[in-house]
Amino acid sequence: MVRKRVDERVRRFVEEGVRLEQRSLIVLVGDHGKDQVVNLHQLLSRARVRARPSCLWCYKKELGFSTHRKKRMKQIKKQIARGLHDATTDEPFELFISQTQIRWCYYRDTHKILGATYGCLVLQDFEALTPNLLARTVETVEGGGLVILLLRTVNSLRQLYTMTMDVHARFRGAGAAGGGAVVPRFNERFILSLADCARCLVLDDELNVLPLSRKHVARFAGPAPDVDESGGPAAKERAEIAALAETLSDAPP
Repeated sequence: MVRKRVDERVRRFVEEGVRLEQRSLIVLVGDHGKDQVVNLHQLLSRARVRARPSCLWCYKKELGFSTHRKKRMKQIKKQIARGLHDATTDEPFELFISQTQIRWCYYRDTHKILGATYGCLVLQDFEALTPNLLARTVETVEGGGLVILLLRTVNSLRQLYTMTMDVHARFRGAGAAGGGAVVPRFNERFILSLADCARCLVLDDELNVLPLSRKHVARFAGPAPDVDESGGPAAKERAEIAALAETLSDAPP
């Protein structure tokens, strides 16, 4: 795989979230989205002054890869023998797993993570998500952290409107008995809310900005704002604060 430079708008989007201490939601559309989690986590690590951010990875049943070191070594040997091993993508992911504090969690066990705090959250298996699961997991992410949602390859995000979710199975019997069909509304409302969210970025599995988010990254088209070395506010804002403090210097406490 040919290495390419990450879009400058993606980097500034992550840095803005860290500076404002607001969570950033990134939706990765594509079958190879997990390989880009490494790059996004690296961008977050560089933007933060503190230690390497921990990660919470939630999934339904199967990750699609092994988290056990010895088992992964066996898988790599088999891939090399078959000629399927790609060092440019597999080795960075191996390094990410070995050097990052990651908690692997089933969606059914997410009640156990309440009260914990993480710097990065990865949600895969979109069909297993519910509003309660989404709220429960996102609330564990600290301010300035990343929430990464992995989606499979789709021709259009409108295909997610009619996607069959796991939770629909429990309502099919009741809907058929009542003579009415179950109308899924969560998917459509969720995707539409992403389009209006300024702290959401929709990318493909090569970190290209998709049309849904172009209006939100338009503010990054110009030069980067003046930011001091400590990651504080811009110079103009600092001058305004200093001027306000000077006018209030004679005021009684």
